[in-house]
Amino acid sequence: MHGTMLAAVFEDEGRLAVREVPIPVVRGPHDVLIKIEACGVCGTDIRFLAVPPVIQARKGVILGHEYVGQVVEVGTDVLQFQPGDRVAVIPDLPCGRCQFCAEGRPNLCERMVSIGGDIDGGFAHYALAPARALYPISAELPAEEGAFVELLSCVLGGVQKAALLPGEDVVILGAGPAGLVYLKVLKTAGAGRVIMVEVSPWRIEFARRMGADEVVNPQKEDLRGAVRAITGKGAHVVVDAVGSQLTAAMSVARKGGRIIVFGEDHKAECTIRPQDIQGQELRILGSFIGIHLFPKAVKMLESGVVRFQDLITHRLSLTDLPAGIAELAAGHGAKGVCFPWLS
Repeated sequence: MHGTMLAAVFEDEGRLAVREVPIPVVRGPHDVLIKIEACGVCGTDIRFLAVPPVIQARKGVILGHEYVGQVVEVGTDVLQFQPGDRVAVIPDLPCGRCQFCAEGRPNLCERMVSIGGDIDGGFAHYALAPARALYPISAELPAEEGAFVELLSCVLGGVQKAALLPGEDVVILGAGPAGLVYLKVLKTAGAGRVIMVEVSPWRIEFARRMGADEVVNPQKEDLRGAVRAITGKGAHVVVDAVGSQLTAAMSVARKGGRIIVFGEDHKAECTIRPQDIQGQELRILGSFIGIHLFPKAVKMLESGVVRFQDLITHRLSLTDLPAGIAELAAGHGAKGVCFPWLS
C-alpha cells in the first residue's frame, strides 16, 4: 500500500500536529500493517503533551497506544494473523532478555519499548506493529469497547493484587478514566460499597452516574471521617488512581487493608510513618501495566461482563484530537476515543 495518511504527530513540547505522513510499509518479516478503527486517549498521552512534559515521547513519533484495528498486510514470517483479522495492540514491548524478563516480570523490563511513545502508534489511519504486539479480538466487539483493552489489562493487574473478596468495601481515589474502570471492574467482582474520592464537581456527578455508591469530596468534608461513617472500620481495598494520594489512602484503609498504588505522578512525594503500616498490617502494593493480562481483558469485553462505552465523553476525529486532548487534560470529560476515519 502506498500513499499518505493523516496522523497526530508529537512535534515538540506541548505540540501535537495532525498532518499528512506516508502510510507505513511492511518491510520486516514480523511486521503487521493495521487499519485503525479506534484509539483511546490515555493519561500517558496527556503527560507527553504537558508543558513541560511529565514523561518523554520521541519527537516526530505518532502518539496513541490504546488501539484496535483490522489487519491489512503481514510480513513473510507472520503466521498467526492474516488480512481481515481484528487485533488489539499490546503497546509495551519487553526485550525478553534482561533479568526482569527472565524472572517473568516483563512489565519491569529495563529496555522496554513503547508503541505510541518510542515508536509510531495509533492516532493515524494506519499503523505498523510487530506481530508479537498484537492480540486477536472478535469481529463482533465494538471498536470503542476494544479501545479499552489496554487500560483494562492494566487495571486487572491491580485488581489481582487487591485480591478482593465479595462484599469487601473499596475506596477509589480519583474519578478519572482509570478510577472509573476500577469502579466497574470491582463492582463486577463483587465489591460491597465502592466509595470514590474526587474534587471536580463534574467528575463527582459523573462517578455517581457510573455506579459509585458514594462520592466524597475531601475539600468539603473530612475524608477519613466520611469513609469511617460509611464503612465502620475503613476500606478493605483502597486504590490510588491518581498516584499522589498514598497518605490519604492509608488514612481510609482498615487494619489489614490492601492499598494499590496505580496512578502515575512522577513529581508527587509524601511522608508516612512506618508504624502506621506495621501497626495496622497494611499492604501497600505498586501496580504497573500488567503481566500477560490481555487475554483476560479481551475475554471480559467480548463476554459483555463489563462495558465501558458510557465512559466515553469525547468521540474525536483526528482533526479534533488536539483540542479534545486539551479538554480532557483540563478535566472537562472522562474518556476520549479517537476514530481516525471519522470525518
